[in-house]
Amino acid sequence: MGNSQRKSDYGDIAIRTEQPFYFAGDLARGNIYLNICKTGYKGNIIEFTIVGKEKTEWDEGSGDEQRTYRGKNKFYSQSIPIYTFQNQIAEIGQYVFPFQFQLHPQIPGSFDYKGLHDSGYITYKVKAKFKSSEPNKPSIRNKQEFLVREPIKQEVIGQQQERMNNIYVCCCINKGTSRVKSFCDKNHYLQGDTAKLTLEIDNSNCNLNIEYFDIELLKELILRANANSHKYTQRILTQRIPGIQAGFKQIGSESRIIEIILMNQKRPQLVLTPTTNGKIVNQQYYLKISPKFQGCICCSAIPVIQFQIVMLYLIPPDYIQPLQQPSDWNPQTFDPVLIKFDQQHQMNITNNMQQNGPFMNKQ
Repeated sequence: MGNSQRKSDYGDIAIRTEQPFYFAGDLARGNIYLNICKTGYKGNIIEFTIVGKEKTEWDEGSGDEQRTYRGKNKFYSQSIPIYTFQNQIAEIGQYVFPFQFQLHPQIPGSFDYKGLHDSGYITYKVKAKFKSSEPNKPSIRNKQEFLVREPIKQEVIGQQQERMNNIYVCCCINKGTSRVKSFCDKNHYLQGDTAKLTLEIDNSNCNLNIEYFDIELLKELILRANANSHKYTQRILTQRIPGIQAGFKQIGSESRIIEIILMNQKRPQLVLTPTTNGKIVNQQYYLKISPKFQGCICCSAIPVIQFQIVMLYLIPPDYIQPLQQPSDWNPQTFDPVLIKFDQQHQMNITNNMQQNGPFMNKQ
């Protein structure tokens, strides 16, 4: 991640966005820096390129029956000349070409996942090239990856849900009703944040004890390739709290306050991949509250609460390395160029956040 460069004996070029990350819909600004230190380079066009794409790959089966699926989708793929020098041979000098472009409001967030038998990523890059006019001479070029965070489509507010069910044992014996109500303090989080849950339990009309509650952070990743799809689900963490006896309730001022730190429970050093809503890469997170009743209730629906939350991209502190400017850096700066994307170059987006709760118990 970050930057890569192809240097030349004649000089070098670099491209940088002002920020290491943007939200979808933001106006992105940046600069192309050109330093020509030797005469003789044939070329006069400074070209800007933006690429945004998602890719998937996974294996199914084994041995002779193993099959590999691959998917690819581009959001952006466009190159634009942003400046043309009059001279065909580059003059020694230092130049800065500011640029800006509007990100589409519906592009999905950056994503990078690689498992043993599956992978998916969403990347965005800007590229700068001082085009060589000689067929067999390489151009001077540089590229930078930048991050896009999933847009916050709704106000960052709390969520509330309530469930009440008749509880049956042995498929037919009614043991009364049990009600669970919960409030979640937010709908957007960063890794390491603490989610605060308020839990009301009304088991006063039920003849079964609730032995305990499991509070879980769940992740679902869906990869697609043409008409094929691959689903990977993972329990990120589980926190177990005591239940309540039959005939009792804890509501109002007696409600329970639960705090859960959002990180990988078994391997806390791992970075959680973010929520993203690409066309072929889609990942969602859920906070789930499940009661465990006494006895055999396998045929009974139970009051399960499930909140869908957005996990934002956690930006590494050293994501973009600073430029090492020459000691005599004194460039000529040109007027900013507003880059507009042609309709044919953008875009293949289906950004509908999955709203179904795939971990909800069948009812």
